[in-house]
Amino acid sequence: MNRGGAQDDTLLVMLRRLPIACMLTRLADSRVLAINPAFTRLFGWDEGQVVNLHSSELPIWSSPEQRNDFLERFSRSGRIDQCEARLLCSDNEIKPFLVYVEHIEFNGEACRLSIAHDMSERTNAELALKQSEAKFSALFIDSPEPYVLFAKRSAQIAEINHRFTEVFGYRPREVIGKTAMDIGLWRYPEKRPAIIDKLMRERCLRNEPIDFVAKDGRVLNCEVSSNFILIGKERCTLSSFKDVTEQKNIEARIKHQAYHDALTDLPNRLLLQDRLQQHLALGERHGLGCALLFFDLDHFKRVNDSLGHGCGDAVLQEISRRLREKVRKADTVARLGGDEFVILLTGLSGTPDQIAENARLQATEMLEAISAPMRIQGHGLQLSCSIGIALSSVHGHTPEDLLKHADTALYGVKASGRNSIAFFEPQMQVVVSQRLQLETDLRQALLNEEFELHYQAQLDARTQRIIGAEALLRWRHPEKDLIGPATFMHVLEESGMILEAGHWVVRQACSFVARLMQQGLIATDRFSISINISPRQFRQANFVARIAAAIEEFKIPTQCLKLEITESIMIHNISDTVEKMNELRDMGISFAIDDFGTGYSSLSYLKRLPVDLLKIDQSFISDCTHDSNDAEIVRAIIAMARSLNMELIAEGVETAEQLAFLQQQDCHTYQGYYFSRAVAEPAFCLLLEQMPTQAD
Repeated sequence: MNRGGAQDDTLLVMLRRLPIACMLTRLADSRVLAINPAFTRLFGWDEGQVVNLHSSELPIWSSPEQRNDFLERFSRSGRIDQCEARLLCSDNEIKPFLVYVEHIEFNGEACRLSIAHDMSERTNAELALKQSEAKFSALFIDSPEPYVLFAKRSAQIAEINHRFTEVFGYRPREVIGKTAMDIGLWRYPEKRPAIIDKLMRERCLRNEPIDFVAKDGRVLNCEVSSNFILIGKERCTLSSFKDVTEQKNIEARIKHQAYHDALTDLPNRLLLQDRLQQHLALGERHGLGCALLFFDLDHFKRVNDSLGHGCGDAVLQEISRRLREKVRKADTVARLGGDEFVILLTGLSGTPDQIAENARLQATEMLEAISAPMRIQGHGLQLSCSIGIALSSVHGHTPEDLLKHADTALYGVKASGRNSIAFFEPQMQVVVSQRLQLETDLRQALLNEEFELHYQAQLDARTQRIIGAEALLRWRHPEKDLIGPATFMHVLEESGMILEAGHWVVRQACSFVARLMQQGLIATDRFSISINISPRQFRQANFVARIAAAIEEFKIPTQCLKLEITESIMIHNISDTVEKMNELRDMGISFAIDDFGTGYSSLSYLKRLPVDLLKIDQSFISDCTHDSNDAEIVRAIIAMARSLNMELIAEGVETAEQLAFLQQQDCHTYQGYYFSRAVAEPAFCLLLEQMPTQAD
C-alpha cells in the first residue's frame, strides 16, 4: 500500500487504536519503527524497549530456532498469512499466538506489518478483528485519496470510497459488481494485461503510472498503488489512485519551456541539437542527408534602436511565422536567440550536388519570404537576411560541426555584404578563427591594461589656440605594437566589451584633464576633452551615475567634459535619451553630435536634444574644395547649426585650402592632420606648451 503524508498519519492512528498487537518494521534494515499499545498490553514490552531493535533482537522469541525459522519464512515469501507461534512475554510467560505479516509501504519505505492474536483469548481476538475491520472500513471510506477494493478472483469492484466518486465521477451503484474494463476506466486497455501480470508477479504495485478516463470523459494521469489484503476470509486487491494530472501538466509545461523559445515558441538550441542528432543517425542508416540553414536578420539592431524592443519582438514573431509557413512538417525552425534562426531540412535524397541545390532553392524562398514588406505596430518595414548553409553529406557529421560550419558560412555572407546565401567553405574558418582570436586578445588586453588614449587637438583658427582634444582609443598590442580602433572597435561593440572599455576611457580622460590642470597647461573655462560614447554604453541604466562618479573621483570641472554621441543614439527611446542628456547637461557637461550628416540627420530629433555642438564628418571635408556637392552639404550643415545656435567643429582638416573654405563659411574650429595627428599624452602636453598660453 503506497502511503504518504496524511495516509501515513492515518495508518499510525489506526494501528494505535487497534486492540490487536501490531508492530511496524522497516524492511531495509529490519529495525522496529513502531508498536501499538495493544502490543504492550499483550507482551508487556513498551516502545522504549522495542523500537529501533533489530528483528533478531526482539525479546519475544522463545528460542533462537523459532526466531530463525520465522525470519526465514518471511524472507522467502515476503509475507506470512497466518502462523501459530509461541512467543515470550515480559513476565517470562510463553503464550500461543496467531501471527500475520504483510508487506506495506510507509513514509516512502518498504515495511512489514506484523499482527499477533492471543490464541488463549480466541473469542476476544475474533471480536477485536471485527472491530479492526470496521475501523479499516471507516478509514477506507474517508481517505483523502481515491481507493477501490477489488475482488481478487473476479476483478469486480467491491467497494469505492468517497474520494473516488469525487475524482472519477462514478457513484457506488454505477460500478460495484463491475470491472474497470466494464465501465471503460482504462484509457489504454491494451496495457492492462502487462500491469496485472506485474501485480501478480510482484504482489504489489507502487506508484504505477496509468491513464484513466473519468465518467465525464476527462483523461486522468494517475499513480496507482495496489496490495493484496484479506477481508474476512476473502482475498481482495486494495488500490489507491493518486491523481497527478495537474503535476504532469506542470511538468509538461516546464519541459516545453526548457526546449522552446519564450518569444516565438520555436524550438531552441537544445531541441534543435536533439533533433539534428536524431536525423543525422537516421540519415546515416537510410542514406538521407540534411541541410542546416543559419539565418541572421540584416541590421536588425536598427529596428530595436529606432522603434524599440517591443516592435523588435513583434518583428521576430512575424519572421517566425513566415519561416514556419515555408517548411515541411518534418523540418524544424528554431530560434537560437536574438535575431538568429536555424532551419533544419531533413530527409534529403540525391547526390551532394542535388542536395545542395535543394538547400539553395529553400534558402532563396526564405530570403524572399523575409524580405516581403511587413506592417508592425503601424510601421512599414522591409528587412533582409543573410543565410549560411552546411550539409551533412559534406560539412560535418555531428550537430556541433554542422552548427559551427553553418554559422561560419553566415559570417562569410555578412562580411561580404549581407542579403545573400553562402555554403560553408573551409577557408571561411580561417576568418572566423581570426575573429575569435581577436576577441580573445581584446579580453586579455582589458585585463592587462594594454589600451591607451591618444589625443587629437581641436583648434580655433582665429586665435591659433588649442581649445580642446578628442580622446581616441589605441591598443598597444604586445606583438603588433600600436593598433588603431578601426581594427577592433566593432568587435568591442558586438561582444559587449565596449561597456568596460568605455568606462575605462571616461576615467582615463578625466584623469588626463586633472593632470593638465595640475601642470597649469589649460584654462578650465576654455578647454574640454571630448569622449566618444557608444550607443550601447549610453543606454546603460547607470550611465549618468558612472559619468558623475568619474568627475567626482578626479575632481575636474564638469565644463571640461564633452560627450560625443552618434546620430543612432537619437533614434533609440528618445524620451530616455533626452532625460539622460538633460541630467548631464544640468551638471555642466556638454554634448556633440559626431559624424553629423552620415546618419539619420533628423531635424525633429535634433531640435529635441540638448546638443551644444555639431561635428562635420571628415568624408564631406575631404572633398569640399573640389566637389560641389560636398561643398554644398558643408554649407548646409553650417547654416543649420547657426540657425539652431549650435557650435561647429570640422573633422579631418588636412590642407590649408580646406581650412580656408571652412573659415569662409564661418566655421573656425577644427581638428585634423593639418595641425596634428592624435598623439600620446606627452606629445600632446608638448603641443600645449608650444602654443600661446590658455590664460592669454
